[in-house]
Amino acid sequence: MHTMIPDLSAEDRRRSLGWLAIWWIETFTVIGRGAAVGQTIRHSPEYMQFIANCYALNANGRRRFNRASLWRPKGCNKSGLGAEIAMFEALGPCRFDHWAEPGETYTFLGCTYYYMEGEPVGRPVQQPSVLCIATAEDQSSNVFDSIYYNCTQGPLSQLSGMGLDAGRTRIELPEGGIISPSTSGASSKDGGLQTFIDFDETHLFNTPALRRVFKTLQRNLPKRSLTDEPWLLEMTTFFRPGENSVAEDSYKYAEDILQGRIKHYAGLYFDHRYANLPIEEFGDEKKLIGALHESYGSAAISEDGKDHIILPDGRMQTVGQDGRSEDGWSLKDPGVEPGPSKDGWVDVHDIAGQIYQPDSDPNDSIRYYLNSRASSEDAWLTESQIERHLVHREEMEQAANSHELDGAWKRWIDPDEEITLGFDGSVSNDSTALVGCRVRDGMIFLIRLAQAPEGAAAAGWHVDRDAFDATARTMFDNYNVVGCYADAAYFESIIQGWERDYGDGMSVYARGNSYQMRFYTNNWSREMYRNLENAHTSFSYEPIDDPDEEPDAGQIRLLADPRLVDHFRNARRRDRSFGYLIFKDTPKSPHKIDACMAGLLAYSAREAYIAQPTEEQTSFVPIRIG
Repeated sequence: MHTMIPDLSAEDRRRSLGWLAIWWIETFTVIGRGAAVGQTIRHSPEYMQFIANCYALNANGRRRFNRASLWRPKGCNKSGLGAEIAMFEALGPCRFDHWAEPGETYTFLGCTYYYMEGEPVGRPVQQPSVLCIATAEDQSSNVFDSIYYNCTQGPLSQLSGMGLDAGRTRIELPEGGIISPSTSGASSKDGGLQTFIDFDETHLFNTPALRRVFKTLQRNLPKRSLTDEPWLLEMTTFFRPGENSVAEDSYKYAEDILQGRIKHYAGLYFDHRYANLPIEEFGDEKKLIGALHESYGSAAISEDGKDHIILPDGRMQTVGQDGRSEDGWSLKDPGVEPGPSKDGWVDVHDIAGQIYQPDSDPNDSIRYYLNSRASSEDAWLTESQIERHLVHREEMEQAANSHELDGAWKRWIDPDEEITLGFDGSVSNDSTALVGCRVRDGMIFLIRLAQAPEGAAAAGWHVDRDAFDATARTMFDNYNVVGCYADAAYFESIIQGWERDYGDGMSVYARGNSYQMRFYTNNWSREMYRNLENAHTSFSYEPIDDPDEEPDAGQIRLLADPRLVDHFRNARRRDRSFGYLIFKDTPKSPHKIDACMAGLLAYSAREAYIAQPTEEQTSFVPIRIG
């Protein structure tokens, strides 16, 4: 699978300095570390696409992104790519100058690039300052050592007589400027005037001090002049959930952009290649190898010495010299991704051998090799439990990409079929959610969500209580709602209004005859624990699709709304004397669970409704006595 946010068009990529960057890198740089040191660089199709997207321009020639985030499994040469881009930023024509006239060219070290008419023409940055940073010295050297080799033994060493001075701690550039390595433990980073920063393995930036370093350097970037257009590149494998690393923050930011929560200029390009395989299926070697091919793509070496592509349905096919498979598929077709290639360098069978080692942690394997989300140790649900209960993924992904998530659930919910509702509310520093659950199959769907924004936008923000009141009343008026459990905190008067106007029409009550809808999650701990256990048990079994079956209280599904799914993922289990409850990872965490709580309340109302005795069971039959 391959997620790109935003998903740029071919026209967007045509208006990019990335093609010049690819030519420059492949012409003037070589591999600087490892067994292939000194060999020519040839980029895979997906890395070519990444570079083109990083250097995309708007119609005025300005950079579209001031931050790029590349997510790949271990062994995909992320550090090498970071070194290549750093060299182009230091010595190449990496900023827009004008649109090319017919016949225009660029010459450097005796080699010439021929611009296409209308293509963006590049210019160097004046006095560039390039910083390669990681959490430890040996990591920053992964990038800097490649640059050092290129500047002392590669084609760029020709510049040594023109002012290029390459040292082990810094490289001074011919026209002024510098490339330097650094670790997060170095002294104060404030006051820097970097034009480009490469962050290596941001999933390791997981302490308050490391996060401060990242934010300090990020804040420094606007200090450069407007024409320098400074930006940063972060490379990482998937983070460990709950560590609050820079990578985890970046992932959440990308999801917020995808879901339409970021209303202002975002400036982030996010590129994530991964595969999903439940831990329970790791024992199937064929499926594991297929998942590794999907996550590594063209970095995986093919067994037959040919190039392959992965089709949208997961099948893998060989491509010929024309780039097409026997069925006519190519990388130009939507949803087709590069597969194992003849130029790959990762043997996925060796990776599988590592995964099958007795002391190998499956969750670490998911993060490192499938580059996918693993379950937190205290997660209420495992990732595989969530994944196998998601429904309508493709349609919801399309809705997310087009920012049409609100109301997407209406495609699958008929106004006449029985549903239950759940509600969990806040005022100003959390989330408020109204969630439904379809009775016949237990499909939980998000109706409305309001979440406190991050940063400065949070000041003065409050939930629109009237909007939630109106939405709930619309559901009661227009849909066949048979039950509603609503956490009364902060919304007591509004929920009492729902009970007054609609309570008599409910088929199940939250508790006794006094609480038609009000459910006090903080006070009714034992009831909440039973509801959590019932839902968790349902998540432990495969969903059954049989339209002729009667509603089964054990069935549960999640409509694949990424906002709803995130809230279920964020739920953390905390043991109590009577069992356990669920919470956010920390009280002030930005990783909310309110839609999960609302979904659990809706599901609990569904269970209560299904468990009611039927008319046949409650009818009285006269019998003779004596």
